[in-house]
Amino acid sequence: MKRAVFPIIAVLFALPGLAQADSAYSALQSVHEKNTVLKDLRKICTPQGSPSDEVWEKTIMSDTRNQQHIREAILAIQRSNQNNYWEALGKIECPDL
Repeated sequence: MKRAVFPIIAVLFALPGLAQADSAYSALQSVHEKNTVLKDLRKICTPQGSPSDEVWEKTIMSDTRNQQHIREAILAIQRSNQNNYWEALGKIECPDL
């Protein structure tokens, strides 16, 4: 009976570590997707001067409609749908900087 208990206990201790590893990867992936969207937006909405990335992001994200279109673009990236991605980016209103 002891031989069966130890592998079960080992699995129970390993499962939380696997769940945390998955969430760390998904967090990195979502940051990468967001950065991809913001980088492509800089190409579409060429700002005057050269604002920092933080200022650029805050300005774009200040509009709730832009936030929705960015979510649509990220979803399109996750689904590998380039047409929907560029369509969502085209709906974003470029800020005046």
